[in-house]
Amino acid sequence: MAHVVVALLSGKVWWPLFPLLFLLVIVALSVAIVLVIKWKAVKTDVILQVSALVCYLFTAVVAMASEGGALSPHVHRLPSLVTQGLLLAQLVRIWNREHARPLRTLNLIAWGGILTDTALHFLVTPK
Repeated sequence: MAHVVVALLSGKVWWPLFPLLFLLVIVALSVAIVLVIKWKAVKTDVILQVSALVCYLFTAVVAMASEGGALSPHVHRLPSLVTQGLLLAQLVRIWNREHARPLRTLNLIAWGGILTDTALHFLVTPK
């Protein structure tokens, strides 16, 4: 039974989820930027959305560098936390706005993808 649990928490089993989560977050944040620009929202909304996308892309670059051994595996957590903070700030700003439901949904999807990625990093045992 123990070897089954170890096999299920193996990085080989769950590795394909990481690129899918990355794609989910990138698509959600990109569509959110398009919506904010299309709706001619306040400049702060555009800045927060673009900053969240840029910060998440930077997080991905740092994570790939840490996989290659160039950086510590824990270095990418700081930009990830900054991205989550930007998403939280944007969600607080737009939460009670009328007609902002699609933007709230996209930001929550992106945040959920980031949190799922974080949880998988803690659950998956290195092999």
